[in-house]
Amino acid sequence: MRRWALIALAGVGLLGLLLWGGMRWLGAKESSARSSKAVIILMYHKVNPDPRAGGLGLRVPPEKFEWQMRYLKTHGYHVVSMEEAYDYLTRGKPLPPKPVVITFDDGYEDNYLYAWPILKRYGYPATIFLAADAVGSYNFFDADYGRQPRNQMLTWQEIKEMATSGKITFGAHTMTHPRLTKVDPERQRYEIFRCREVLGKKLGRPVDFFSYPYGDFDARVVELVKEAGFKGAVTCVQGVNWPGADPYTLKRVRVMGSYSEAKFVHELKRHLEEPKGR
Repeated sequence: MRRWALIALAGVGLLGLLLWGGMRWLGAKESSARSSKAVIILMYHKVNPDPRAGGLGLRVPPEKFEWQMRYLKTHGYHVVSMEEAYDYLTRGKPLPPKPVVITFDDGYEDNYLYAWPILKRYGYPATIFLAADAVGSYNFFDADYGRQPRNQMLTWQEIKEMATSGKITFGAHTMTHPRLTKVDPERQRYEIFRCREVLGKKLGRPVDFFSYPYGDFDARVVELVKEAGFKGAVTCVQGVNWPGADPYTLKRVRVMGSYSEAKFVHELKRHLEEPKGR
């Protein structure tokens, strides 16, 4: 009888240990979920005071851009580089609270004239995605079709000056900014592979990140971006990025010049709810 009592006590003890261990595991899992954070990637194009440069869909006036950068600083956001965001999302390398990445598409000269001085004032890094054939020229991919006014693009000298600062990095935005799903496979390969090659030679360093022109991509385009050697790519899909996100279809939050201060704050916050199935 005593033997059976001892066995029963041992069984109860083992069950208790299992329950305690399970509760600790669940607690750790919940704690990990609460401590994980989303990366916000902001999408800009032009930062320019001149209405002749285009409408407020792509153009953010410098005073608004200044206010937005100051808001990030004073409300606990930490601006990080694309590389730092990639390392966190894919490998769990720690980031500070409320991480934000700043990106610009196309490579307008006003990024150098107006955005860069403001970024320097706050010590913020940023990534500019360049359409390689437009460097030193104009936005032929939009202006020639009446979609935007003619805008001067960055020169190689300006690009190299920004790159030398150590805070501004450059990504690929194809050679001529086509809608990649609308061109033939040979042209797709040329636009993606050649752009990485040209930019890498001009900058003297690897170009690791890609932006899909007009946010246009499909599974084949994504595979070509991978094959070309890029680490990741950003889209125009609205949202934020949680650990484990596909690095080749990263979401962004678009910033338009028409946004009020309240609208900018709303856009920063509205995607941060825990997504289903994360």
